[in-house]
Amino acid sequence: MTPNPMHSPPMQPQDDLESRIAQLRKEFGDLIEDDTLRRIALDEKGIPMIPTSNAKKVADLKDREEVTIELEVVKVSDTRQFEKRTGGQGRVRNLNVRDDTGSCRLALWDDDVDLVETMEIQPGTKLRCVDCYVKKSDFGTDVSKGKKGKIEKI
Repeated sequence: MTPNPMHSPPMQPQDDLESRIAQLRKEFGDLIEDDTLRRIALDEKGIPMIPTSNAKKVADLKDREEVTIELEVVKVSDTRQFEKRTGGQGRVRNLNVRDDTGSCRLALWDDDVDLVETMEIQPGTKLRCVDCYVKKSDFGTDVSKGKKGKIEKI
């Protein structure tokens, strides 16, 4: 007996999403990770992605890695200007930030220093830093947005 499509249960939104992810997986093969495929499928539907537990913690940050991390602003420093090695003026603004495992510095460079005003960042503001870069030095751990990262207020 063949199931009657008129009497089959309606497709649930989660089933629809998983179906689209499966389509994208076929289309892209192993070139794109499942988290990214999920982001694409959700973006196509206009649904903001719910953060997953893949966000790193300050205590787990490693040098030269790209991370997503959720942080709370503790202190906002003033903008400083400096001479770039390549010539010209640069700007930097540091935010002291923390999570429940430790603290580090979020460095905003050049045009990004204005994010403090445009996003109304102040002590107590919670931020999600997506695809941001980690640099460890003798002075501590720095996270910066870089060219492809994103900083969101949460």
